[in-house]
Amino acid sequence: MSIRALINLRIIASVILILIFSAVIAIWQARSSVENEVDSSINLAVQMIEFGFSQLPSVSKENDAWLEQLATMQPVRHLNISIEDNKTALQSNKPLYIYDEGSDTPHWFVKAVMVDFLTHNYDIKIADGSTKTIFITANPMDEISEAWGETKAFFWSIVLMLSIIFFTVNLVFNSMLQAVKTILSGLRQVETGHFDHVLPHFKIRELDAIATEVNGISLALKTAQKNNQDLARHSMQIQETERQNMSREMHDEMGQSLTAIKAMAITCQQDNTDVKTVTSSIVDICNHLSVVVRSMMKTLHPLSLTELGLGATLSDLVREWQRRSPELQFNLNYDDALEKLSHDITIHVYRIIQECLTNVVRHANASEVAVLVIKRGHKVWVTVSDDGQGSQLNSPGFGLLGMRERAENLGGQFTLESALNGGVNVVVQLPYWEDK
Repeated sequence: MSIRALINLRIIASVILILIFSAVIAIWQARSSVENEVDSSINLAVQMIEFGFSQLPSVSKENDAWLEQLATMQPVRHLNISIEDNKTALQSNKPLYIYDEGSDTPHWFVKAVMVDFLTHNYDIKIADGSTKTIFITANPMDEISEAWGETKAFFWSIVLMLSIIFFTVNLVFNSMLQAVKTILSGLRQVETGHFDHVLPHFKIRELDAIATEVNGISLALKTAQKNNQDLARHSMQIQETERQNMSREMHDEMGQSLTAIKAMAITCQQDNTDVKTVTSSIVDICNHLSVVVRSMMKTLHPLSLTELGLGATLSDLVREWQRRSPELQFNLNYDDALEKLSHDITIHVYRIIQECLTNVVRHANASEVAVLVIKRGHKVWVTVSDDGQGSQLNSPGFGLLGMRERAENLGGQFTLESALNGGVNVVVQLPYWEDK
């Protein structure tokens, strides 16, 4: 069910409940009004008749004349008056409480508000010695008709008011739906990768806040996409550069060394050759080749990470940087509990620390750097801090983007804190996994 249908259904249900409640209240008020009016009218009539008889002698001809005048009275509002004796019934009015089919008042409303007909009888002796009875009977039909008119006016005013509210709510809701459709269209644009799409501002504050958040997400995704593209290009450039360097190293070092070994081997085949000197040169060349190969392999992947573990590899890395930069003090604090850490995590820890130390040596102008690698719960915490010049990093370089990418791809977190002349503090949280 759509939200429009759901809200309209609830509004209609609320309107029906309000109309039913209003109808019950209107009928109850109409019944109370009819009952009060009838009681008031019949009590007034009884009091007037009693007052009239109190002014006459108890038995006289004037009583007969007064009764004849009373019998000829026209029906009054809400009342029917009749006079009866044992012989004849001088009735001036007949009860009018039977429902008139031609009346505008519906029968169900008459039955709903009808009250018990109140009848009051008053006995009086006349001059001939007989007794006649005056019957005063309430007739609420006039009051019921008036109550029906008032109830109709009240009911239709309620209907008109609810209709206005219903259409007003729908008009407001239609404008909201248009805004929602615009937001959904913008989200579809974001879903398909069109991050340049910008949602307009809306008059409704909540929808405008949603549109602002969607625009912020689009901008963040656009920035992330651009960073990923730049990082991918940079990675490909680094890869190509490393391949070129490796090709150059193999050509310059290994190619020339192998050529020299081949030439010396051919020389050894000739007579009068100082074999000992030639073989010593071949050994020196082979030792040099071993150093070159180990350096190339270490650049590609540190074998000690698999053979000796993370702690020994990081210690070797720190010693190498200490040898290259003796003016910089390196401090390593390593938790031995990480020796069971999965190789998939250790290589990322090593690369992150390697990149951090490279940045410190190249850019920090620091005198001391501290490396902390510990296990906290199910997390691996890596912290690299220096006391260098720091900086305000408005656009981080590819090295920092690469570290962030490594951490987030593993489900971790990357935090960089840097202030001018306040050093740099890199904190990385990675999940702790063990090899099965």
